[in-house]
Amino acid sequence: MIKMHRIRRSAMAKIFCRLFFLFPLLIIPLFFLSACGKKGAPTLKEYEKPSPPSLLRAMHREDKIFLQWSYPAGKEGAIADFVILKSSGAEFSALADVEKNKRSFEDIDFEKNSHYRYKIIARNFKGIHSDDSNSVEVFPLVTPPPPSGLSFTVQDNTLILTWKPAGTGLLYNVYKSFEKGKYGLSPVNSSPFPDNSFKDAFTISKTVYYTIRSLHAGDTKDEGVPSEELAVDPSELIPAPLKNIRYHTFPDKVQLFWDEPAEIWVTGFRIYRRIKGLDYMLLGETQIPVFVDNEPALTKRDYRLHAVGPAKEGPGTEIKNILYTPE
Repeated sequence: MIKMHRIRRSAMAKIFCRLFFLFPLLIIPLFFLSACGKKGAPTLKEYEKPSPPSLLRAMHREDKIFLQWSYPAGKEGAIADFVILKSSGAEFSALADVEKNKRSFEDIDFEKNSHYRYKIIARNFKGIHSDDSNSVEVFPLVTPPPPSGLSFTVQDNTLILTWKPAGTGLLYNVYKSFEKGKYGLSPVNSSPFPDNSFKDAFTISKTVYYTIRSLHAGDTKDEGVPSEELAVDPSELIPAPLKNIRYHTFPDKVQLFWDEPAEIWVTGFRIYRRIKGLDYMLLGETQIPVFVDNEPALTKRDYRLHAVGPAKEGPGTEIKNILYTPE
């Protein structure tokens, strides 16, 4: 009996060991079966009304009506596109669908001296529309001619643009670019203005391009064609002659100094010297309005000083017959 009991215990131990090693193999398939079951309840977020576009604005330029609006980039993922709505009477109708990453549209199907209204909505992937944006009204008129005679001057660090007016009662917008012939929709000025001049910060490091458009006063900004393009190239600037050159002679040197020029874009000064009636020779350069000639003026000599711009040298100013006279 004792022997049979021991045999049974040994058999039970073997069964227990087998179950212990087989247990993980039985659990893993059950885990995957439960994981591959039904997902949770579908979300209703995709059926929600999307946020509406805002700050819709319109501008008539030449043969186009430009529409611009705002929409948070973080909410683009919830929409499929924008729908432009237009009305020339009582009812609005769909004019165009616009990609969701766009914020502007050009309407070319209109007539001058007619009345139009625009608004815009966002549409999600289920075809659900947002509320309307604000509505804008446009009454496009015949656009005015461009101004002419565009020119510039530089005073200190300020660029001053001037032009001939294109007519009476007109306003102007100034457009600026660092690439020839390519301008955006937004002018440099914050709002249209009636003057025929404009001040801008002078850029010394690169060429800047400008053009001016005239427009009618009123809610609809009826902009005409651009004026001729004006290139402001710092390398073409020529400094004015230096003023009030003075000197001191010493036994071993001559000190020259002069008034600092008004042009902030002057990069330095060049000093030329002439002795015994020979030609002027470049003596040296400096970036401050002081220069020291370390050769004593034991014989008469002349100096000629030039301001230097970003690329060109200005006219020279001479000071003659410098001679050291011992006291």
